[in-house]
Amino acid sequence: MGFKSDIQATRSTATGSVVSPAVRLRGISISNNTASAGSLTLTNGNGGTVLLVLDVAAGDVLTLNMPEDGIPFGGGIYCSVFTSITAFTLFTDKYNAPGLESNN
Repeated sequence: MGFKSDIQATRSTATGSVVSPAVRLRGISISNNTASAGSLTLTNGNGGTVLLVLDVAAGDVLTLNMPEDGIPFGGGIYCSVFTSITAFTLFTDKYNAPGLESNN
């Protein structure tokens, strides 16, 4: 069983770095507002190991809570594939980033 901790939501609409520091992915929500099935791939940093691949049906929303303690991304979370997806939101352990207060 996991432990309670503060989380942070980060939204993205394209490939590239989503969360820079090392972080643990706790959940994800993906929206596909297109007429085609979509695919999303998250890697451990840019060019790192593929840690999560998800497919989303056309016009659907997929929300997934990670079991146990989630997936650790030691090199940060990088989106390498973003196909027929409108947007996605990652739910991670709290981290500090520009524009955030230290107590968020």
